[in-house]
Amino acid sequence: MEHPTPNQAIVARFNDFTICIKMLLDARHTIPALVLLYSAIDVFGSLARPETESDTNGGHFKKWAEDYVIRPSRLMIASKDLWGARCGLLHTHSPSSNVSRQGNACELHYYRAHTPTPDMQSALDSALKLVRTRGKLPVDVDVLYAAFEDGVRRFLADIQRDPELKKRAVHHCSKLFGVLNYVA
Repeated sequence: MEHPTPNQAIVARFNDFTICIKMLLDARHTIPALVLLYSAIDVFGSLARPETESDTNGGHFKKWAEDYVIRPSRLMIASKDLWGARCGLLHTHSPSSNVSRQGNACELHYYRAHTPTPDMQSALDSALKLVRTRGKLPVDVDVLYAAFEDGVRRFLADIQRDPELKKRAVHHCSKLFGVLNYVA
């Protein structure tokens, strides 16, 4: 029996996450899709952490989100806002988190726009303006998902190009579910 390479194992996780998130979004199960998306960012962020760190943390999540989801996309949010949203959703199933209540992140307000008619676009624009006046950041879930999907592809390409990142990812990959230990 042939064992998968580390890259194959990471690609398998990427496929697991993206297929499941897309299925949930297509079925209009937006909140479970977001829970899975934030969990996936945690997983990929943990693969990039230094080998000497056995535990992952919010810093790893925010760094990976900044490098692979936010900076290269058209999302108008900060990694600290994504972290706060992740904490609120995963811990209390709400937009509010300890991070946002302390004023260290903005709460996110999720919506799905698809391709609205002109009348719907006008109503959406009004609703989003109201959300902003209340201090929340509107985020189109489909844009967030696309940014995540593109980010993982860039991360996989970076693993192939950057020997140090590959070494870290291979080291932590052995801890993923269903993955055996690997030698780089």
